[in-house]
Amino acid sequence: MAIDKMILDSLTGGYKFYLDDLKNRGITGEHYDTVEALFNRILQLGEECSDMNVMYAKMQNENITVKMSEAYTKALTEEGNKKYGSNDGTIYDDNYLMKNNVEALRNSVKAIRDNYEDLLKKATPSQRMRMMVEHDPHLFIKSIEDLINLAEQPGMTYPNFLRIQIEQGLDKAVEGTVTRDFLEKTLATHKALMSSDIDIRMGEEKIEQYNKTAALNKFNLVEIHEWELISDAIERKYQPERERRTRIFDMFMNILGKLDEWAVAYCSYPPYDLMPWNSMPLAQALLDLRRIQKTYPGIIKEYEKLLDRYFGLKFTDIVDNPDFRHHVLSNFIDESQELVEFVINEVYPQCQPFCDLSADLIQKREQIYHSNSEGNPGRLEPYLRLKRHYNETFGEGYMETFLNELDLGYADKVKCNSAAAPWDYDTFVQHTKKM
Repeated sequence: MAIDKMILDSLTGGYKFYLDDLKNRGITGEHYDTVEALFNRILQLGEECSDMNVMYAKMQNENITVKMSEAYTKALTEEGNKKYGSNDGTIYDDNYLMKNNVEALRNSVKAIRDNYEDLLKKATPSQRMRMMVEHDPHLFIKSIEDLINLAEQPGMTYPNFLRIQIEQGLDKAVEGTVTRDFLEKTLATHKALMSSDIDIRMGEEKIEQYNKTAALNKFNLVEIHEWELISDAIERKYQPERERRTRIFDMFMNILGKLDEWAVAYCSYPPYDLMPWNSMPLAQALLDLRRIQKTYPGIIKEYEKLLDRYFGLKFTDIVDNPDFRHHVLSNFIDESQELVEFVINEVYPQCQPFCDLSADLIQKREQIYHSNSEGNPGRLEPYLRLKRHYNETFGEGYMETFLNELDLGYADKVKCNSAAAPWDYDTFVQHTKKM
């Protein structure tokens, strides 16, 4: 996902000056082409990166600012020599390059500060709160100011300036900080939002590998292209496990959902109260419910065959499935414990081809519906976790401000009115293991 065009235009404004100035002077040639290619590379990074911090890090890694300044200086010097000649026949000298490089660095600091302030003025209140945390440019500004301070040391020459900044890692300071900071923040978010154990383990391994690799050089940093390869290798390592677990979990939930839908198809209320049947003509709705009654037992059995063939599991193994357990404990499950236990313990044994649900279980399913005990009473907890995390990260009141800007302020007032008891996984296991 590319950086927002408004933000990208603001970021690139300071660099576009070089290109526009050469165009206005009518200067063309090799050095102009270099400036244009570097500016197009900045635009390309804006399309490839979703975060301005990452974009700045890549620009720093490729030394774009220095290269653009040098090419711009050479273009002006060469043009001046064409018009006015030179005493020694050289196209440029080190002092001139140093002066223009430092001037370019100062212009970059001013452009970054001005662009940041301009973005804050244009942003909505919630965008401003987020930008002040995620896009604070002080790290980039400090790294550029360190380069300026180096250039202004007494007796500094341009060759020494280029050599020392590489030896001391001044040209890479931001790159390492951004990458490590991004990894740590990503892991903190996964933990706060109760992401899966795979996401957390993968985040921890990335930080561990980053630190190990960074320790191998004196700057305690990892070159960004090397890190992309390391990160990709870690993600590939976890992908087979992620795919396998996702497919098992999806199949469990598919069977669970179809079992409950099969039970609901026998109840008296669906054509009148539930989507999609309440939007159908009554005759069509009844026909569809009849289809579910007669076909779902066979369809579910076929799903169970696939579950056994590829994973050696049966439906009742859902109780011990780690992803289902996490689904419940993180309150992402829509159904109440009462309903799920009813489906597993009572509906599932009766769901056989050419069989119908017994009258007593139909009555029990209707009772769960009419007593408002279908839903998980803790279903809003994921939203509340998200709210707490964002408010802690971006400032108290961020989530409320963000929702109000989207005209969704009412979302914070939504209540879960389920009459069911909260989930207790230990008792759930006890009740379902009796089968």
